[in-house]
Amino acid sequence: MLYAITLKYGSDPEALGHHLGAHKIWLAEMIKKGNVIFAGPLQNKQGGFILAYADELTALEKEIHRDPFVTFGLVDVDILVVDPAVCSSAFPDVWATNAKKI
Repeated sequence: MLYAITLKYGSDPEALGHHLGAHKIWLAEMIKKGNVIFAGPLQNKQGGFILAYADELTALEKEIHRDPFVTFGLVDVDILVVDPAVCSSAFPDVWATNAKKI
């Protein structure tokens, strides 16, 4: 399943900056495991977005709680299940099994 994850900053920028390096290390680990497809800050600078893949939501939630931003209560997390209906033909099948390839 694909998951759209929004991280909304709830802390002062100094606290976020203090944990940014550890957050990026966590993201890199999640990318290497195949759970994070992409991640980045929102243009409005009020949070970040992660597109993730996991077989089960509970497993993903466990991994999300390892993110230092989450562990230290610096962000509010919203996780939505995404069921792709259409996608690029270049998008890997494993992430969008039932989607129509265009």
